[in-house]
Amino acid sequence: MPILLALSASPAFALPKLHVAVQGQNHAPRIGKPWSYVVRVTTPAGKPVAAHIHLQMLFGTLPVGEIGRHYLRHGVWRETFGTSANPPFPPASRGQHLVLQATATAKGFAAGKAGWAVVPR
Repeated sequence: MPILLALSASPAFALPKLHVAVQGQNHAPRIGKPWSYVVRVTTPAGKPVAAHIHLQMLFGTLPVGEIGRHYLRHGVWRETFGTSANPPFPPASRGQHLVLQATATAKGFAAGKAGWAVVPR
């Protein structure tokens, strides 16, 4: 009869977690006006890392807006709502407590998340 060994990942073999930082222009974007933000993804030591990010707008824990998926070659993503193909905050969002959330993944790292709270006015 074969013997089966159960292997579990010990903390010594855990992947380092990506550090994600989201910073918006402010916490009160204006309806219909441009609003910019930046996402930075780094190693735990602070070195920029190439990563994939998934950006969503959340209302509480519910996703209410799909911002997009992007590849960060050098660990930084900048974007402005309200310019070209990126629509500004709509009138229906006025006074709503929202969070711009970024989830980052990269080979060799555990996924990381961060958010930026906004209340459009």
